[in-house]
Amino acid sequence: MDKLKLTGRWLQPQRPCPFLILTLVGSILAIASPAHSGSAPSGAGSGVNPSGINQGQEQRIESTTPNATVNSTTGEVVLTATAQQSLNQSATEVFQGLQSNNLSLARLLAIPVEIDLSDPSLAEPIDIVADVAEAKETTIGEIAAMAEAAINAGSRVALTSAQGTLNIEPPTNGIGGTSAVFVPGGGTPVVIPLSGTQGQIANAAGFLAAAFAASIPPAQADLFTTLALSGVDYNSLVPLFNAVGGLLPQTSDAIAVNPTQLEAAIQAYNRILNSSDADTLTTLGANQDFVALGRSLQQLRAAIDL
Repeated sequence: MDKLKLTGRWLQPQRPCPFLILTLVGSILAIASPAHSGSAPSGAGSGVNPSGINQGQEQRIESTTPNATVNSTTGEVVLTATAQQSLNQSATEVFQGLQSNNLSLARLLAIPVEIDLSDPSLAEPIDIVADVAEAKETTIGEIAAMAEAAINAGSRVALTSAQGTLNIEPPTNGIGGTSAVFVPGGGTPVVIPLSGTQGQIANAAGFLAAAFAASIPPAQADLFTTLALSGVDYNSLVPLFNAVGGLLPQTSDAIAVNPTQLEAAIQAYNRILNSSDADTLTTLGANQDFVALGRSLQQLRAAIDL
């Protein structure tokens, strides 16, 4: 298994359509940092490549900066005291900026979350056959796959757990839109609109079902549900969702930013770019939340170079 690597060349999807890639990369780099515009350096050794064309060679963090080492066995990233302080300061600035400009993203980055697709599910399909439920404990990943398959087959998704119920109707005639309805126990129903192709809605249903099975409220998964509707496979979204949750400290007195977690977030973000088709990249480039997330990760990475 490859060890964690901090990408030396940023946002470099190997896709057959460079123009669309450049459009997406350019949109990310052009957005002002939440705290101070233009502060992220670029060029050799910065960890930022504005061109986005020289794909392929992801480098360890220590290969582009003397301010860090990577444990070759565990992949743990360890920064110098000065670089860690710089990262912590940058994280505080990013969080404060997002609180003003994108509160939902700020909340997501401040709250630890985890969807482990291999964990036992805390939700069950409604009307599940009793002997099947007793014979085999269903995992979160299996619940997500069942939800995706159900919508693709034109069937309804209905899940129940201690936190309530989740119902997702398939789109009429496989096109247009539908909605997911989360009903917390004794609470007010939350309606989540879902629009796109049947495949996109099924993909979003898979992510919502995984979040529900992991006891994550749909409101906390809303931003990533939108990314799933953009065409990003929910199996690729889960690692990014896990890595960015709780990445940013909410105050300067909070626990320092974990550079290994930042590493994982960067890797997961870039894997999405590398694996997405041209249409998905175009949609992602117009998604302000996804662009803001990439810009935030870029600013944090640049802080390590002081």
